[in-house]
Amino acid sequence: MRKAGEHRIALTIGTAGHVDHGKTTLVRYMTGTDTDRLEEEHRRGISIVPGYAELNLPSGRRASLVDVPGHERFVKNMVSGATGIDAFMLVVAADDGVMPQTVEHLDILRILGVEQGVVALSKVDAVDEETVELAALEVDELLDSRGLDAPIVRVSGATGEGVGKLLRALDALAGEKVERRRDDLTRLPVDRSFVLKGIGVVVTGTLWSGEIRPGDVLFTTAGRRPRVRGVQNHGRPAKVAHAGARTALDLTGVEISEIEAGDVLLSRPVPAGRDLGARVRLLESARPLAHNTRVRLHHGTRSTNARLRLMDREEIQPGTRALARLRLDEPFVALRGDRFVLRSMDGVTVGGGTVLDPSAAGRRPDLSWLEALESGDATNAVPLALARKPREGMTTEELSLVLGLTAEEVSRAAQIDAHVETVGEMHAPADEVAAARDRLIEALKRRAEEHPESPELTVAEARTATGLSPRLANALLADMEAVLLTESGVSLPQEEYGMPPELEREAGELLEALRETGAEPPATGPTPALRLLVKRGDAVELGGSLFAAREAADSILEQIKTICREEGEVSLAGLRDSLGTSRKYAQAWLEYSDIAGVTRRTGDVRVLTRRHRQAM
Repeated sequence: MRKAGEHRIALTIGTAGHVDHGKTTLVRYMTGTDTDRLEEEHRRGISIVPGYAELNLPSGRRASLVDVPGHERFVKNMVSGATGIDAFMLVVAADDGVMPQTVEHLDILRILGVEQGVVALSKVDAVDEETVELAALEVDELLDSRGLDAPIVRVSGATGEGVGKLLRALDALAGEKVERRRDDLTRLPVDRSFVLKGIGVVVTGTLWSGEIRPGDVLFTTAGRRPRVRGVQNHGRPAKVAHAGARTALDLTGVEISEIEAGDVLLSRPVPAGRDLGARVRLLESARPLAHNTRVRLHHGTRSTNARLRLMDREEIQPGTRALARLRLDEPFVALRGDRFVLRSMDGVTVGGGTVLDPSAAGRRPDLSWLEALESGDATNAVPLALARKPREGMTTEELSLVLGLTAEEVSRAAQIDAHVETVGEMHAPADEVAAARDRLIEALKRRAEEHPESPELTVAEARTATGLSPRLANALLADMEAVLLTESGVSLPQEEYGMPPELEREAGELLEALRETGAEPPATGPTPALRLLVKRGDAVELGGSLFAAREAADSILEQIKTICREEGEVSLAGLRDSLGTSRKYAQAWLEYSDIAGVTRRTGDVRVLTRRHRQAM
């Protein structure tokens, strides 16, 4: 039987609302958890940082409840808490009605794409029925003005009135299909990092996507690779953390100074970018924003200043959307489809948007590229992504990351598009791959014509000849049936280029001469014919411009083995006398024996290597 903390979270619910409208009291009544964990929060009676609690719904489903701050000074923390939630619980006090932070919180939720939820009309026990009705009418008008449809439930966190109905309304949301973020990439935005005595570095956050288990190795934005020693969900040890769960991780392999709130833990490295291509949306209540305006950008648990660069206009009007590039003061890890909030430099929420291109490049933004990303159409986006860097190629995983699509969508689009070719695990424009094949074949033909005795290109030379990136070139070399790929290099099959008859004749004559000279081959330069003999294994190189026939080399190595087995070692003089040759040749044969791994030098003599001693 699994522990409660190991079941998937059906829904992550974010509370929202004006300060002192009873959010924390209501959450405490529903869950038994006091989400005001800081001493200052208890002293001041308001939430400063997001609080978290586990909520058991009537159906048995589990939800993660995020109690976000309501005070206007703490909107930054509200954004941090609201990022990553699936639904909202907007709390409006019946005695106050709709207040400024009520509106701002609802606008932030809309910016972040959270448009399903429930309104809890709180403190109904403190006012008369007419006041409750007026507050409900205000809420209904606010929802209607924002194009939202959410049930309004009258409740009291003090008496429990209406809480059962509220739980059933939230349960109904959990029963609907929740569109989770991609599950092929684990992503945990860190909102706290600290050291616990006897445990070590601990980080907390709400898991956006994927799963985390003890033993997993994660990646930080800075390239650190901490290992997970332990996992907790909502304060309980767990074998796995699922997306949506409030998660604490006990980490090893990272110092507390190397990870902080605002960082992101990932299951694989994702580059951070300073330029985001995005669709920006300005709130109806905001002032117009001009091109090149400085703004404050909030994404996940992080925020930074940024410059807003509009692409097709000089100014964006309230209630409208526009394509833009955001130049960040600090690099962020973001993916296509991520939502962000924009605030003015004086602290007013003005809008937000959706990331389209998390690593925008080039001085002149490509509108067609951003529109393809925004469409989410893999058949259109995959070839465009590859065409941006045509000779580099991309894996399915890399395309999935850039385009914000599943691996299956990317693979399917690559398979059906005639303009895309898949080489090994790499995808690239088909015309670039075809041109690279042609360039390689031509380079190999030239090599065979100029050096028929050694028609191979090294792998490095072959990669260069393709004109592709090393990764894509390697994939192409491994995939091409028209070439021979060996450890020594790349060549065309011999029947493709043939061997000149005159070279074959010269090589044959040279081999006969080497066989006749035996242990005393003449010094000669590495002619094409000689290189051909060495390549075929008919001759060996002794060094010092000495080459010998293979038969002579094998015979002399056997003589060296015999001397060592009989006498325990072989000296220069001993081999010279045994071969009946000069000191020069004996020295060359001993050095060749060392290179061949038959002997090793010890002092002035040679002894057999272990492999050949064992063969005795």
